[in-house]
Amino acid sequence: MNERKEDMVLIAGAGLGGLALGLTCHQLGVPFQIFEKVESIKPLGVGINIQPHAVRELMELGLGPTLASIGVETREYGMFSKHGLEIWTEPRGVLAGYHWPQYSIHRGQLQMLLYETLVERAGADCIKTGWAAQSYDDTSAGVVLNLRNAGDGEAMSVTGSVLVGADGIHSALRKQLHPEEGEPK
Repeated sequence: MNERKEDMVLIAGAGLGGLALGLTCHQLGVPFQIFEKVESIKPLGVGINIQPHAVRELMELGLGPTLASIGVETREYGMFSKHGLEIWTEPRGVLAGYHWPQYSIHRGQLQMLLYETLVERAGADCIKTGWAAQSYDDTSAGVVLNLRNAGDGEAMSVTGSVLVGADGIHSALRKQLHPEEGEPK
């Protein structure tokens, strides 16, 4: 099956990057479609730090109040001895002179915030789950994203104007673009 999505941004992957890009496209009125290999989006990951420049972008998407409620504002970063004595510390976020805070947050909670906000704003149809990116073709008609259904193995190709590979550390699209790179370390 081959679908044509003219003037559409195709996004492979519904992790943090893919979902944030979807929200940005929606905010700008740019047509997009996200394809995710898992059947159901669930919180995944461990604690991460969101630097002030990224917090600024999330605030521009209207996520500031919710972000503050699920994250902890990081005020300081430091190194301490095994006895708890301070070796070195430095301020972070607003205390370091940025206009935006830095947050320590569970990656899964952030992913679910992005996912739920995107579905609320753009509708559930903007994300097609169960479709894994296999490869892409750059053609005169646009970029063709080749997908495979995780459940039944059905193949599908979608043509759009732009393709963004946000399909994770084991990205099939990155392997195609940089075959000499090998597996991630």
